[in-house]
Amino acid sequence: MKFYFLVICSVLLMPGLVQAEEPPVVVANPDAGVDKIDKSQATQIFLRQIQTWPDGKTIQPIDLKEGSELRTEFYSKITGRSPGQLRAYWARQAFTGMGVPPKEVGNVEEMNKVVESTPGSIGYVDKNEAGPGVKIILDPEKN
Repeated sequence: MKFYFLVICSVLLMPGLVQAEEPPVVVANPDAGVDKIDKSQATQIFLRQIQTWPDGKTIQPIDLKEGSELRTEFYSKITGRSPGQLRAYWARQAFTGMGVPPKEVGNVEEMNKVVESTPGSIGYVDKNEAGPGVKIILDPEKN
């Protein structure tokens, strides 16, 4: 009897465990000079190692606030960096005068609004939360 109870509980709980989380997608302002980037380019953009689009326009990376679950997931799955590694990177950049971190916004709704209204901007959101005024330029599920 115990065995059947455990099997039934396992089956009922399994759908939540089986569903794979989709990594965040990278979105850009519609005037961004590209329609597609790869993970390496996204990493370089968000670490401010690339600062202009191919057409010469300035790239404006936008981050979610530190501590955000989506931010942690983005940097982990797209750039391969943990929150601690990211803090250390920006501390070194600031100390040497080599750069400052991207502007931060408080939530996904604000991310969509800022990216949509800021020429050259780029950000990240859950795929199902990409606003109609932004374009998806990196979908890790498709690349």
